[in-house]
Amino acid sequence: MSGRAWLCVVLVAAAGCQPDHAAMDVAYLRAHMPPAEFERLEPDRMAHHTRVMRAAWMASPWREDVDETLWRNAVLPPTHVSEACEDWCDVLVVRLRGVGADAMSVRETVQALNGAIGDTLGVQYHPTKRRAPDQGPLETMASGWSSCTGLSILLADACRTRGIPARLVGTPRWVDDSGNHTWVEVWADGDWHHVEAADPTSWDAAWFDGKAAKAAGSDDPMHRIYAVMPDGPLVFPLAWAPERQDIRAVDVTARYALPQDASP
Repeated sequence: MSGRAWLCVVLVAAAGCQPDHAAMDVAYLRAHMPPAEFERLEPDRMAHHTRVMRAAWMASPWREDVDETLWRNAVLPPTHVSEACEDWCDVLVVRLRGVGADAMSVRETVQALNGAIGDTLGVQYHPTKRRAPDQGPLETMASGWSSCTGLSILLADACRTRGIPARLVGTPRWVDDSGNHTWVEVWADGDWHHVEAADPTSWDAAWFDGKAAKAAGSDDPMHRIYAVMPDGPLVFPLAWAPERQDIRAVDVTARYALPQDASP
């Protein structure tokens, strides 16, 4: 499907989404998003966001692999961590039309979108030129610079416009105390796969794999690895805002442990 055709399918499907779906989806966001962020978008724009995200899901080739619960947790939300709630869905749908048009799988689509962060959206990593570590996608695209967290937010949101479940994952502090890091997990073929943002070759392989594997041997919560999930039982510890206790998560450290006979 061409990029233009995909855009038409999403917008037509969004226009046809049932009002009761939008109401239920907004209610879910109200119950699970930080209240201050939920209130940033006007009610009609929040409802529009839910319709576009539902339409992207319904129009996707992997629709049958994503159930309603997974969709609500990892496609629907307009925010991930502490970034401002921006009106980004239409912007990304339009700017990324055509990207991955010939992709035949989630993996190929994600890698195409990942490559588009630099090639199409013009965003690069920089540890200090970005205004804040947790920029939203619109601010990141406007500035052209981002931290690993901002890049991950941008990639995850791009994936969500294609109906692909995507969530932020990270550790507040590596076991060797070399800092924190954030990346993305996407859902494909019945499982989560980790991806480094702005690296279009990354798929279940990244520069941090050895560091992440060491986290399995630590009981310190600050060294564990967490995935953002709005209905999760744990708090996602933010290295840049440790006082925040309203971002929910699950512990996924075990996913990154190496087999017994392997070494980092």
